[in-house]
Amino acid sequence: MAALPPGVDLCSIPAGVPPDGVVPNFVDPVDASVETLVAGSVLTAISTIFVLGRLYVNRTHMKLADYLTILAFVLSTAYSGLVMAVHGYSRHSWDMPACWYIEDYIWKMLFTQNVFLGPTQFVTKAGILVLYFQLFAVSKKMRWVIMAGIIFLGLLYLPHPILVGLYNAPRPGERWADLATNGMPQKISYYAPIHGVGSIVVDTYIFIIPLLVLSKLHISKQKRISLIAVFTIASLAIISSIFSCYWRITILVSNNGDFTWQEAQLFIWIMVEHNTALVVGCMPSFSVFLKNHVGKSTFIGTIRSRVFGTRNGVTGVSKPSLPSENSGAKNSKRRARSDYYELDESMLNTQANITTQANYEFAPQSPGDKDRVIFKTTGFTQESHPHSMV
Repeated sequence: MAALPPGVDLCSIPAGVPPDGVVPNFVDPVDASVETLVAGSVLTAISTIFVLGRLYVNRTHMKLADYLTILAFVLSTAYSGLVMAVHGYSRHSWDMPACWYIEDYIWKMLFTQNVFLGPTQFVTKAGILVLYFQLFAVSKKMRWVIMAGIIFLGLLYLPHPILVGLYNAPRPGERWADLATNGMPQKISYYAPIHGVGSIVVDTYIFIIPLLVLSKLHISKQKRISLIAVFTIASLAIISSIFSCYWRITILVSNNGDFTWQEAQLFIWIMVEHNTALVVGCMPSFSVFLKNHVGKSTFIGTIRSRVFGTRNGVTGVSKPSLPSENSGAKNSKRRARSDYYELDESMLNTQANITTQANYEFAPQSPGDKDRVIFKTTGFTQESHPHSMV
């Protein structure tokens, strides 16, 4: 916004130059206020449910990834709150009075919002990689892959608040509103594309790691599909990063001066990016929460019985069967499937030492019988040694 001559009523002129044929509208303009408020509140509500479900499941064995999730949720919620607090500015620059844009309030809010941005994105995504370390770090190579991702996160996101302090804060003796005319905030725009492209790389990296690990696990096809579906939600983070990058580049290269509208679109996609990352990190634990506490509830059982019907007049109960001639074949099939494990957050990175001890005994089939049968008793011991970054 260029400097204006003194004596001009800034509330009567637009903050930006309208395109040819467009008349500024200060009364009821097209804006993204509703979209901003809906996106912020709905996304925060969804992430709250997932975070609470995760913390409930892990409440007795909290680890570093869980504490990072708590911090990420606080930062993300604060960022969303700051964005929603300035939803009135989510309009085209020519539909906003110039006096709005030279108030100290809006520049203080933008500064605070930008200070939160870098740490929020670092913590939300670092929490996922630390979770991967706990789940998947069964080899030295995988541990290095995950650590490299965390280091890249730090290099990408942590310099952001430093740059904000340099270019989005007034110099001594200046007002916050002076940022509207001194051109300092525009300098940080050159970092924005690096931030945007880096976020796409990071989210793609986070998406690929579990797919590489799951492709090598000996699990059933159904379990493999369900686990891949859990992590596929990370694709939403990639999509949001692409749109965020688009709007960052648009703000840099655009010459139409419609900065308020462009920033409003960017802020919405950043909120999607933050909350999607939270949901992705909580999915493994939340699936356990659904299975153990929602799926087994009486209400869900009633719905299931009404949808799928009942058998033999009793819901969820099947008739017991006696051993048949084919029981040996069935047992052998069970033994053949013994290398398949139910996977949850506590088992994906298990290095197990399994020992068995078998004892054989001869006993008569019944009192007075001379024929004897063989009984086999087997003891089973398993030790788990998960990796941890606590």
